[in-house]
Amino acid sequence: MKDYTEEVLDLLEDINKIPRKSGNRGPITDYFKNWAHKNSFTCREDHVQNLVIEVPASREYEDSSPVVLQGHTDMVCEKTPESNHDFSTDPIIHVREGDWLSAENTSLGADNGIGLAMAMVAATNPEIIHPPLELLFTTDEEVGLWGADEIKPGFIRGKILLNLDSEDLGIFTLGCAGSAVSHLDFPIDRIRSDVGVKGLLLTIRGFRGGHSGDDIQKNRGNATAELIRGLDAMAKEIPFRMGSISGGSAMNAISRSAEAVITADPSQLEKIGKWWKEFLLIVAAENKAVEKNVSGDCVPADIPIEVFSSYDTKNILAKLRVIPHGVIHMNAELPDQVETSLNFGVLLTTDAGIRVTTMQRSAVKSRLTEITDRIETLADVLGAEYTLEIFSDPWQPDWSSPLVRKSTELWKNLYGEDPGLEVTHGGLECGVIGYKIGGMDMISFGPDIEDPHSPDEKLRISSVGKSFNFLTELLASFK
Repeated sequence: MKDYTEEVLDLLEDINKIPRKSGNRGPITDYFKNWAHKNSFTCREDHVQNLVIEVPASREYEDSSPVVLQGHTDMVCEKTPESNHDFSTDPIIHVREGDWLSAENTSLGADNGIGLAMAMVAATNPEIIHPPLELLFTTDEEVGLWGADEIKPGFIRGKILLNLDSEDLGIFTLGCAGSAVSHLDFPIDRIRSDVGVKGLLLTIRGFRGGHSGDDIQKNRGNATAELIRGLDAMAKEIPFRMGSISGGSAMNAISRSAEAVITADPSQLEKIGKWWKEFLLIVAAENKAVEKNVSGDCVPADIPIEVFSSYDTKNILAKLRVIPHGVIHMNAELPDQVETSLNFGVLLTTDAGIRVTTMQRSAVKSRLTEITDRIETLADVLGAEYTLEIFSDPWQPDWSSPLVRKSTELWKNLYGEDPGLEVTHGGLECGVIGYKIGGMDMISFGPDIEDPHSPDEKLRISSVGKSFNFLTELLASFK
């Protein structure tokens, strides 16, 4: 069987030349429209720049029903602290080491660039036979399945959908958690900094982070929660005022770093520095089994013009301490899988005060509703304004669907073993698309990707060929 790995990886690198952070839809949309035009494929676009690219059937497959190959065009943009990468202009730089492909100090974007590249090769390589294809490339998946949620009935014709956004070779995903995104806005007035105070920047960093769906159960630390913990404890012993606080970079990524700017009397600076150093050692020791690179600093900073009062500093830190994070319920039917979780994703200082963004996930809609309602209640108790930005239903698995049976048999014939079947805690667009279109038979698969949504993201090169060969065999079976 021919190995298409390099052809797929070449297209991934081509895709990664295009800035495609969530929300920046234009450049990557234009890229795919130009690619479709170059290959004489019909392309249609909706109001949020979702694309459907129609690929004619191979010879003798003209009477077959269309199959949808689906992926998303945006990526989570994470980088190491020392990186100067600008995700609005700079290409992702590929780094190959043995059987692994990663990026130079940034997330790789294999989630979901590799799925897009696989679809492109399947559509254009004349050696690959297939029924009529609809390449459904959606926008803004990483910020809450926004593109998929805007799909209208009739946008696609196919009733069989192959989602190319899974990250474990030999595992077929048949269902996924639903998700909700909540914002809590704490109003806080500022006062002018006192004369004679000094500014300090307190940081904590080096956590592994990761995908809040795939990695939430792996006991990885949350840098934002640890920063709040440290500041709250320190405020009980040493007087200071907070100018700003921030942590995390995306609602669906576990926080890797966080920082705060504070002011204090010069007589307290040495004490604060010593206190913070000791706190960082405690956090590193507590997390040493999982987190190997926890570090941080207490260094001089510019004095902010305005700060929170002493009371508001202590008050907001106490409130932030009770924001939950982590696994809420494990799945009783699939004991190794998370059922319900909450990610304390982003903390920002705004003109009006403090904003917290959390992402809730659950495979059970009623429990997703419950944990989201709990966050709304918490906001009310803490005096924060609550906003629900997104709520998407879980994708319920159909274990006995014709597509599942066909895919399972093909995988075993190809590789001599049964594939795994799972319901993922991550969010996939299948549930939203299935609800919008109706009557869909869907499955998700893909090559091995480790640590998505972080600068440690890497793609196992040898798994690409195996995943793609399965795709070609599956497409050929729809005659």
